[in-house]
Amino acid sequence: MLSRRDFAMTAAAAAGTLALAATAAAAKGPAATRVEGPVTGGKRGHIYGAFHGDMAAHGYVEEEYFVSGTAQSFKPLGDLGKDGRWKVAPDARALYKTRVIVHRPTDPAKFNGVVMAEWTNVSTFSDLSNAVNESFWQSGYVYVAISAQKVGIDGLDTVPTAGLKNWDGDRYDGLVHPGDAYSYDIFTQVAQALVSAKGPSGPDPLAGLQAKHVIATGESQSAARLATYINAVHPLAQFFSAFIPCVLVGGGSELANPEIIPGESAADYNKRFFARIVETVIRDDLDVPILVMLSETEARMHRVPPQPDAAKLRLWELAGTVHGSACDTGYRASVAERDGIKDSVGGSDARMVRFMPTMAAAGLALVRWKEGGVPLARHPRLLRGATLRDIVTDVHGNALGGVRLPEVAAPTAVFDTKTSPARGGRKPLPEELLRRLYPTDEAYTNAIRAAVDDALLGDLILPYRAEEYFAEAATGPVAAG
Repeated sequence: MLSRRDFAMTAAAAAGTLALAATAAAAKGPAATRVEGPVTGGKRGHIYGAFHGDMAAHGYVEEEYFVSGTAQSFKPLGDLGKDGRWKVAPDARALYKTRVIVHRPTDPAKFNGVVMAEWTNVSTFSDLSNAVNESFWQSGYVYVAISAQKVGIDGLDTVPTAGLKNWDGDRYDGLVHPGDAYSYDIFTQVAQALVSAKGPSGPDPLAGLQAKHVIATGESQSAARLATYINAVHPLAQFFSAFIPCVLVGGGSELANPEIIPGESAADYNKRFFARIVETVIRDDLDVPILVMLSETEARMHRVPPQPDAAKLRLWELAGTVHGSACDTGYRASVAERDGIKDSVGGSDARMVRFMPTMAAAGLALVRWKEGGVPLARHPRLLRGATLRDIVTDVHGNALGGVRLPEVAAPTAVFDTKTSPARGGRKPLPEELLRRLYPTDEAYTNAIRAAVDDALLGDLILPYRAEEYFAEAATGPVAAG
């Protein structure tokens, strides 16, 4: 009989090779969209925001494409209530031309059939992807970064490094964005075009790979856009198989089209943006799975009380993570430095609990759920004290409750999420304390194995990540700290 760990590892591995059924919505891609590429040239000669490293070493190819068409905006039918059950109708239409970055495996056998589509973040007025990381490549995803918002393309005139056009006019001046009211439909159309742009008359960004499911994700500011997409647009579009909004502070973006004001400072633009946030939860009556992934940072600052799990909705709060954990591999800072752009956000401390391996595992579990399999696991929320923003910690200083990955379940360090809510900080436990917690190296290894078992059964990690934990545990608790 298989052990719990062996059973979980076998099931998780099989999830990546399922013969996934194509959704009917994916076959209804708008005929007006046009794909061009791979894009080359420009005065800088490379993709803005390209991966910082050797993509080929991971068995992947990175390419950029332009997608153009006619997008529509949406108008509300009634109030946009806090329950998220919004009703909208198509409104105006406008031409657009934007770009998308595609990461695909060079070996078709490695593809797990799932496209992870990220709504790129423009919090720094530059178009930056957060979810680029080895976790998606090790799991066989195609990853795409979609430039859906106007400021990421046109920038602000008071921020010289912002915007694709400012960065390389030779490469990107042909892009056209009619405004953020159209961003929701642009996001849909670009994702659709990538999985339906097959045929001899145009490029195929997936190079023959047959995508069966597309999962939409976005972090922080982009998660707010995604919240509005889920609440208002998905009931009409019916395209994405699942959603993973990450580090969502609480609330959605507006449906209207806020103009970029000439001469406006970055600070004033941000004030306008935050003033326009619509307080809401994620609607809980949809027919596709939704996972809201939060760090301790959002748990302390959520605009609305964290909503309960529902029939097709899960909310996970990850202990030992901070807001910057949504770009936890550190590539974003390296990209910003290479491309000469200002990025005041960056990522989390590299030693914090990692966010992305859990997103990769959850994505495949969402696909399993979408196809009628076992629902995504439920997990306890972080333990609160007197108020919802008061997270209770243990004697060492680590949060209690929530999603507990092995580095928190069998700790060798304190994960400080208060001093720097964006980056966090990690302080190894003293050696004498480690030896009281784990009298022998075997005791530590056994604690990690138990935590890995729970993580596999809880849809938190995939087998490759389990093996990484075992390799790290073999060096003992002192070295691991």
